[in-house]
Amino acid sequence: MKLIGRRFVFGLAALAVFGCAKVSAPTGGPKDIEPPVALRSSPVNYSTNFKGKKFIVEFNEFIDLKNVSQELLVSPPVKNKPKVVMRGKKMVVRVNNKLADSTTYNFNFFNSITDLNEGNILPNFQFEFSTGDTFDSTYAGGYLTDAFNDLPISGVTVMLYRHLDDSTPRTQMPECVGRTNQDGMFIVPNMKEGVKYYLFALRDLNNNYLFDMPNEAIAFCDSTICPSFKPTIMYDTIRLIDKISRDKKDTLFRDSIHSYTAMVTTIDNLKLHLFTEDNHVQYLHEVYRPNRRQLVVAFNDKVDSAFSISPIIDTSFSENWCVLESPLPTDSVVMWIADSVLYKRDTLRMQVSYTMKDSSQTDYLKTDTLEFIAKAAPKNQKKKTSGLLSRLKGEEEKKEEEKKVSELVLSHNIEPPFDLIKPITIQTNYPIKNYNDSLFSSSKLDEEGKETPVNLKISRVEGTQRKFNIDFKRTESTKYKLLIPSGAFTDIYGNINDSLLNNFETLSSEFYSSIIINISGVPCSNSIVQLLDEKEKVLKEFTIDGDTKLTINNLDPSSYIFKLICDDNKNGKWDTGNFNQRLQPEKVYYFDQIIETKSGWDMEFSWTIE
Repeated sequence: MKLIGRRFVFGLAALAVFGCAKVSAPTGGPKDIEPPVALRSSPVNYSTNFKGKKFIVEFNEFIDLKNVSQELLVSPPVKNKPKVVMRGKKMVVRVNNKLADSTTYNFNFFNSITDLNEGNILPNFQFEFSTGDTFDSTYAGGYLTDAFNDLPISGVTVMLYRHLDDSTPRTQMPECVGRTNQDGMFIVPNMKEGVKYYLFALRDLNNNYLFDMPNEAIAFCDSTICPSFKPTIMYDTIRLIDKISRDKKDTLFRDSIHSYTAMVTTIDNLKLHLFTEDNHVQYLHEVYRPNRRQLVVAFNDKVDSAFSISPIIDTSFSENWCVLESPLPTDSVVMWIADSVLYKRDTLRMQVSYTMKDSSQTDYLKTDTLEFIAKAAPKNQKKKTSGLLSRLKGEEEKKEEEKKVSELVLSHNIEPPFDLIKPITIQTNYPIKNYNDSLFSSSKLDEEGKETPVNLKISRVEGTQRKFNIDFKRTESTKYKLLIPSGAFTDIYGNINDSLLNNFETLSSEFYSSIIINISGVPCSNSIVQLLDEKEKVLKEFTIDGDTKLTINNLDPSSYIFKLICDDNKNGKWDTGNFNQRLQPEKVYYFDQIIETKSGWDMEFSWTIE
C-alpha cells in the first residue's frame, strides 16, 4: 500500500469532486448506486488565511447525515464539537471554536454523508483550511492491530505529540489525530514538515482525547517520526480504443499501462499493537447465591491468599463451614457451604476481606460486609392460598428442594466411539470428600462378549473438587465396559453416588490426523508455540528456543491455527505492555492459513516468521 500525498492527489480529486455533477437516472431506470458529489464550497476547500466561523459545501443532490457527531473527526482536536446542519443540498458546518493561528485544520466526515434516497455513502469526505499563509500537508500512515490476536481494530484514535512524557497523553490534547478504518489502517494528516512527532493510539472510551481511564487500550511507537515526501512512480491500467468496426456497432479496446509520478509520504507502513495495561485495579464485581449451598464472590482481578470470608451469625457454626471450588488465586471465589446451620438460612451475612491498592499502589486489606439471599423456589400456584395451606406448601417445597440437593449425580464425557487418547472425565454436582478407587472397574469385551479386566488410574483433576480423570490403555476399535458402583464417591454432605455402567467402543487409529510444521526465522530466543482451534482455544503448547520442527500426532479431523508468542520474560505466558515503562506487549505471530485436517491425513507445512 502507498499513501499518496494529498497536496498532489487532491488537485485531481478536486476536479472530480467540485468540477462535475452526477447525471441522475430517469424515473424507472437503473437504481442509483452513486454517492453524492460535492459541487462547490464557500470558502473553497484547501483555503488559506481562513478567518470565518463556518464553511458551506453544496452537493449535487439532497443528502443525509448519519451519526455525524460520532463520525466527524477534527484534526487538531477542538474543544467544542462543530455544529453540522443541512439546508437543502447544502451542508453548513459551524466551527464553534476559537482556532489557533497558522494551523491547518482537517474535517474528516468518514462515512456520515449519504444521499437522501438510496443511502449511498460518500466515504472519507474531507474539508481542509489553514488559518495561516501555508498548508501543513505531510502525513504518516500505518496499521493498528490487537497485540494479543493480531487482528485489525477499527475506530481507534491515533494521536501525535511534539513532546511526550508519562503525563503527556493523560493531561494534554494531541496536535494531530487520525482514526483507524475497518482494516486497521490509519492516516494522520497535517503534520508540519521537518518536525519530529511521537505517535500514540488510544481506544478513547470517554471521547476526550486523554489516556485517563485504566481500561483504555493504548499503543505507542518506540521512536519519533518525521515524515516528508518522496517521488514515486505509480502505475494504472487504462482502456484505450483500438478500432471501431465499419458499421460502427462494435468498439474494440485494449488495456494500456499508464505511469505517472506522485509524491508519497516517507512513512506509510507504521505498525502499532493495541494493548490494555495490567493495572491490577481490584474491585468487588458481583456476589450471588446460585443455590442454598453455594456462594460466589466475583472480583475484577485475582485475589491472593489474604482473602478471607466468615459468617456473621447469632449462633455457632462449624470451623470448616465451607469448601472452596478451586484454590486461590482466582478472580471468582466459589464456596460450597458444608454446615447445615448456614445453608438452611434464607439470608446469610458475610464479612469478606481482600487485598486492595491505594493511590500510591500500596497494598492494604479491605473488609466488606456482604449479604447472600437464597433463590426463591418457583411458584406454580395461580391463586393465593390460605395461611395453613401456604405453610404446608412451603414445607413441601423445602423438602423437595432438600431432596434434590441430596442427590450426588455423576456426569461423564463418554460418547461412542470414544477417543483413544483423551481420559474419561467424571464430574459431580457437589464437592467430593473422598472416593474409593478400588471399587472402579473396567473390562475389554471380545466379539463374544467375554470380559478381560484392564487396569485403571483414577485421579482428581488438579485444582478442582468435582472433576476426576479415569485413564487406561485402550486399543483401537475395541469394546469396553466401565463400572462405577454405588458408594464409590462420597460428597461433603455424606451423599453417595448411584452406580454408573457404560459400554463403549473406541475409535480406529485411522480416524486421527497429524501435522508436521517446520518453523524458521523465529525472532526470539524463548517462544511459545500454540495449537488453537477456530475459536482460538489453546489445545496444545510447546516451548521452543529457535527454529524448530514440531510433529503433532493423534489430532481430530478439524480446523487448526498456529500461534507463536515471543515469551521475552520466560514466564510461560503472553504479557501485555506498559506505557510508563515504555514496555511493548510481547509480540505474537500467526501462521497465515487455517489448517484443515481429515482422517488419516499426515500434513507438513513450512512457516517462516516475518
